Amino acid sequence: MATLIADDLADLRQAQQRVRVVDHPKPVVNAALQAVENWFEASRPSLNAALNTATAPIILTLPEKRTLLGVWLAQKTRREGV
Repeated sequence: MATLIADDLADLRQAQQRVRVVDHPKPVVNAALQAVENWFEASRPSLNAALNTATAPIILTLPEKRTLLGVWLAQKTRREGV
């Protein structure tokens, strides 16, 4: 699992504040962001396998998979109303 560095955490906190202001201490927000990172990295292999199964016999490239994930996550966020 990747540990987010201070610059990454600062960028993420600033992006989060642009979407929805929260009034929590920085260590709490950092811990939440690191939890998301840990979850995603732990889930990456099963997501990759699910995509490969869904598209077999075609195997999507990594950029194609990243694009699909990005557009899905953006729509999911809009649908669930950030």
